[in-house]
Amino acid sequence: MQEFRPTRRWLTRAMLGAAAASQLPGWLGTAMAQGAGSAATLRVGMAAPNTTLDPHFQSNAPNNAVASHIFDALVTNDAHSESKPGLAESWKVLDDTHWEFRLRPVKFSDGRDFTAEDAIVSLQRANDLPSTASFRTYTRSIKAMTAKDPHTLLIETHGPDPLLLNSLSRIRIISAAYKDAPTGDFNNGKAAIGTGALVLKEYVPGSHLRLVRNDAWWGGKLPWQEVVLRLVTDDGARMAALLAGDLDIIEAVPPESVSRVKGASGFHLIRGISSRFVYFAMDQHRDVTPFITDKDGKPLPKNPLKDRRVRQALSMAISREALAERVMEGNAVIASQFLPKGGAGTSDKVDVVPYDVAKAKALLAEAGYPDGFRLTVHGPNDRYINDAKIVQAVAQMFTRIGLQTRAEVMPWTVYSKQNSSGDFSLSLSAWGVNTGETSNPLKALVATYDRAAGMGASNAGRYSNPELDGLVKQALATMDDAKRNALLARASEITFTDYALLPLHHEVSVWAAREGITYETRADQYTLAMGIGRA
Repeated sequence: MQEFRPTRRWLTRAMLGAAAASQLPGWLGTAMAQGAGSAATLRVGMAAPNTTLDPHFQSNAPNNAVASHIFDALVTNDAHSESKPGLAESWKVLDDTHWEFRLRPVKFSDGRDFTAEDAIVSLQRANDLPSTASFRTYTRSIKAMTAKDPHTLLIETHGPDPLLLNSLSRIRIISAAYKDAPTGDFNNGKAAIGTGALVLKEYVPGSHLRLVRNDAWWGGKLPWQEVVLRLVTDDGARMAALLAGDLDIIEAVPPESVSRVKGASGFHLIRGISSRFVYFAMDQHRDVTPFITDKDGKPLPKNPLKDRRVRQALSMAISREALAERVMEGNAVIASQFLPKGGAGTSDKVDVVPYDVAKAKALLAEAGYPDGFRLTVHGPNDRYINDAKIVQAVAQMFTRIGLQTRAEVMPWTVYSKQNSSGDFSLSLSAWGVNTGETSNPLKALVATYDRAAGMGASNAGRYSNPELDGLVKQALATMDDAKRNALLARASEITFTDYALLPLHHEVSVWAAREGITYETRADQYTLAMGIGRA
């Protein structure tokens, strides 16, 4: 039996925002008229748009983040993506399929008591509400829920589910009084009643959210009486607003703006390593891959990427140090596997692949390609930090080992569909490892593609290894942490010694703030008003 109790202040997820640059003067004027810059008001510049305040309607990072300011979850993810108590102050694993949660005696912002019935209604609504991006992936393991008493919730799962706590952290709790409320009632504020750190005061889609402090919040009173989340998608406009004194902190500072902050008096940068793993996927499924030919442009009789020696050669041709220092301008940490070594489910037997042009050429010759071949490297140009520059730099690195390499980048809206379908031969991708361990990327990125079983959903190269599949499935049904992490470590070792993927780096997130503003950075890259403080 395991039992957990809180050890730190609550932190939850958030990433939101969007305002067209043409709207900037209007919202800046409104902010100044409504007391922007006062010690009691925190003004945050966000970089991505939300579409609703209904916490169960559409699961994506901006929507979930907005909701987390107003609504709590039973379990929360801390800055390191570890599960911590939320509205459930403690829990017990009774056996492999039964959990007991002890709930906090707190109230909703309208004065109603929070009870187990509210949790049951919320989890059921998240499961049942029709959506193009449903929360059902987080609730499908739940077989039954019972309110043992007003402050004790029992959950039975269909089978062992060691990631139940992480799944519960994705579902926000509403009052049972609004179980049948339409999404519109959440957007207009009528049903936006939660137990969170902040209470909704005003929501103007595409512009801002104005929130006031919930002094009764169980996680501790925030230092701000009011929080304004300004939605500013344009990088230049967001930076200009900070330097003009119209915002207190902004997220997603682009590398080219770092020097502006350093050169401005009264401002500072805040950096933190993220859990976003950047890598190249390779087509290891087709016998003839579409974007590799001989140097005359004729199809090769077989796909070189099916040969481990070729994959190793490509990996050794990449100078990860140069990518991190020059292309990423220091805003990256070289990766050897899904998480930095020492993380849950990582292998201590996997190190960073050394940059070795001579060895890479020798491996190509050994595999039957002494003169190389022609290759197109694909990637997006508007999704990850410096994505287009990464593709171009790596393409140049491949030329040093004798490959005729071409870089092709395109907008994410076009690229993502083709990459998900496995259309490319070698393609740039990234994955946020927000469970704090490696089962999620192993299941999604390298498990054999099986749509019905939910395996390999983002396995663009269609890599397949029966031994790895068996380890991942066994780990996903193992409740003991030590045993599960050992299985995941072995699966990680197979992944990276077989060169199933080419790891590059973990992104470093950068915020900029005025002096006196602090922020505890998070592995999931989210900006949380609840985590912003005063020095």
